[in-house]
Amino acid sequence: MVTNPSAANDEGITALHNAICAGHLEIVKFLVEFGCDVNAQDSDGWYVDSFHCAASCNNLAMVKYLVERGACIFATTLSDHETAAEKCEEDEEGFDGCSEYLYSMQEKLGILNAGVVYALYDYDSQNSDELSFRDGDQLVVLRKGDDLEREWWWSKHNDREGYLPRNLLGLHPRVTVKREQ
Repeated sequence: MVTNPSAANDEGITALHNAICAGHLEIVKFLVEFGCDVNAQDSDGWYVDSFHCAASCNNLAMVKYLVERGACIFATTLSDHETAAEKCEEDEEGFDGCSEYLYSMQEKLGILNAGVVYALYDYDSQNSDELSFRDGDQLVVLRKGDDLEREWWWSKHNDREGYLPRNLLGLHPRVTVKREQ
């Protein structure tokens, strides 16, 4: 029995990372529906998640699938602080379509669906003007960041308003699988 489908090897690589980087969309679909975390990190920090790998391969079909399954659109790599859109390979086939799609999703996140976004991680507020939220919570973006503060968006959660870090949000909730104990 597989207890953690997102378990990583010694290098922090998961089965989902391998399937995405090899371009096997059908295997990726199986793994995600089985419960693999589309935002699982590797240990060396190059990819924050497998989403960055799909982008670096300019694999538009894979990227779209991952966005629809809760990939963090604004997540950045630990090593160079780049989003998936910035990881698209300009000199490789598929760059234009993949890059345009990802930058479009960055622009539209917090605008589409009347501003509804989903928390993809838990967050406990650090300041009085921030909102706490849990993975899966539905939030509404009221104002995206400005020139002074691009990383935080003024939003509503239940009956409270405050700032949210945009890098923990997605257009869709993360796929979760309920397992019997």
